[in-house]
Amino acid sequence: MDKVKKGKYIISAAKSLKRYQLADATIAAFLYATSHAGRVGLLVSALRHNKNVSLGHLTILAAEEGFSPLELSSRLAPWLDNSQLCRVKWQDEQISSVDSLILSYDGLLTAVSDLYDSLSPPPEDIGCLCVLEAASQLPTPESDVLHAVALVVGEEAGKRAISLAKNYKIVSSRSGKGLREPILFSEKLWSSCISKAATALDPLNTDQRAVVLDLLEQVRNYQGFPESLLRDLARQNNAEPMLNLAIGVGLLNRTDIQMADGTSRVFLTSPHFYGDLESEFGEDMCDRVKIFLDSTRNGQHFGHPWTGRILDPDKLLSKLINTGEIGPCSAIGTDWVTSELAGIVTVKRVDPQAGKCYLELVQKDTVSKVHQIITTGTMDVSQSTMKASHVAEGRHFHSIEYLRAEAGELPGDWGEAERAIIMKLRES
Repeated sequence: MDKVKKGKYIISAAKSLKRYQLADATIAAFLYATSHAGRVGLLVSALRHNKNVSLGHLTILAAEEGFSPLELSSRLAPWLDNSQLCRVKWQDEQISSVDSLILSYDGLLTAVSDLYDSLSPPPEDIGCLCVLEAASQLPTPESDVLHAVALVVGEEAGKRAISLAKNYKIVSSRSGKGLREPILFSEKLWSSCISKAATALDPLNTDQRAVVLDLLEQVRNYQGFPESLLRDLARQNNAEPMLNLAIGVGLLNRTDIQMADGTSRVFLTSPHFYGDLESEFGEDMCDRVKIFLDSTRNGQHFGHPWTGRILDPDKLLSKLINTGEIGPCSAIGTDWVTSELAGIVTVKRVDPQAGKCYLELVQKDTVSKVHQIITTGTMDVSQSTMKASHVAEGRHFHSIEYLRAEAGELPGDWGEAERAIIMKLRES
C-alpha cells in the first residue's frame, strides 16, 4: 500500500487502541509501532495551521495523546523538527513554542508512515494494517482476509493479526444470521450498511465479489462519479446487477443536483469520501465539499462547450484558488447555483443581457479540498463513452440522507420564487 493510505490506516488503528491502557502488555508487545506512530499523527494533526503554540498548550495536546512532558521534549520535539512538520523554538534547552509547517494532510500521513517503518514493527503489527486495509475496501469474509494477510506476513502471524485487530476493535466482525462465516469490516466506513451488505455479499462467488470491489474502487478513485457513466460501463460488462446491489445496500452513496427542467444529475461516492473528510476536516464540511464536487463534475461531464464546459478542472480550480475569480462565461450563471446557495462561491453578473458571469471564491478550504480530489482521482471510463446532454440550471443539492427518504413534491411556483432569491443574492 502507498504511504498515504498506510498513514490513514495507522491513525485509524491508533484511534481504536486509544480506548485501552497504554500499559496494555499485548499492545506493548505487538502493536507498539501503530500505537506510537498513530498517536504522533493525531498530535501533529491537532497542531495544523497553528503558530506560536506555547509549551503549556503543547503539553496539554501531547498529554491528550498519552505523551508525557519528558517524551515530548526528548523524543517528539526533535522528530517534529527533523520531519519538517513543525518548527520547534527552544530557550535554555526548553521548548518555548511551536509553529506548524504542514502544507498538506497527505504530507502528514507520509511522515506518519515513515515513522512507523522506522520503529521496526513486528509481523503482527504489519498484519493488522493489512487486515484493516482489506476490511476497508469491502466487508470481506474472514478466510479471504486471512489469505490476503498471509501473503504479506505468513499464515501464523496473519491469524494472530486478525485476532488482534478484532480484539482491539481495529476492525469489526459480524457473524450468524445466515452468514457462512464471519465478515470483517471497517466500522467507520461500513457500519451504516453492514446489516444489508453482509447478507447481500455472503452468497456472491469470488468473481462477483471482485466485480463489486472493482466498481467501488472506480468510485473511490474518482469520487463524484456520474452514475449514468458508471452504469453505461457496468452495462457494457454485464455488471449492472452488481452495481444495483452496491447502490442498493449502501456500498455506494448517491447525491444529486436537481435541474430547473425537473431532471436530476446523480453522482456517486464511496464511504471513503466521507471517512477521509471527517478525519481531516470534521463532519460539518463534508456536504459542502460534496456540493462543490458535484457542481464541478456536472460542468466537467455534461456542460456545453459553447457555454463554458469544464475541459480542464485542474486549471480552472487552480485559477479560482490562486486569483479568487474565474470567468466570464454564461455557464457560471447556471451551473454553480447549488454552490452559490451553500456560500462556497458567489456569482457576479457583468453582462446580464448576454448572461456572462464571474465566479468569485468565498470558502477557499472547500474549493482546495475539491481541487485535491479532482487532481488525484482517475476515471477508467474513456471519454468516448460519455454521453453529454444539455445542462439545465442546477438548483438543488440532495444529500445522501435526503435521498434515503422519499422527497415530497415542491409547490408549483417554487422555481420562480427561488430564481428571485438567487437574483437577489447576486445583486446584494
